Amino acid sequence: MPSANQITTDMRKLFGRIADMLIPAYKQFPSATAVGVHEKLLDDVLAFRPDIVESFRRGLAGIDADALSRSINDLSRDDPEAFNALTLAASGGYYMAPEVHTVLGYPGQESVSYNPHEVADYLTNHMLERTMRRGPIYRPTPQS
Repeated sequence: MPSANQITTDMRKLFGRIADMLIPAYKQFPSATAVGVHEKLLDDVLAFRPDIVESFRRGLAGIDADALSRSINDLSRDDPEAFNALTLAASGGYYMAPEVHTVLGYPGQESVSYNPHEVADYLTNHMLERTMRRGPIYRPTPQS
């Protein structure tokens, strides 16, 4: 068995098949393997989340490649922790892919400057006007 940070080619192929079952191509969205979730993105996910490596590897070991759908269903019932590690690796890697960001229209994290002395737009654009007219509504808490 390879060390925790080594994923073999066969393991990657199997994970790719699982990921494509979970995230198939749909309309403008690419499939999981089309963006490489079983390649570098998998390495990135496991590097960011070393706490799931053992469960991920256990999940792959519990999959029968010849009965993929049944094996995935069995894994979700019998070892939810391993199933969650596989699905987290697939979805996490998928949403890290630049191609998926583009399709979603997500520009990525942006540095937004903040001036604490500037009046916030939401205070001057009348967005809160209705709420401010209504006044506070709450349930008083019991006195201790």
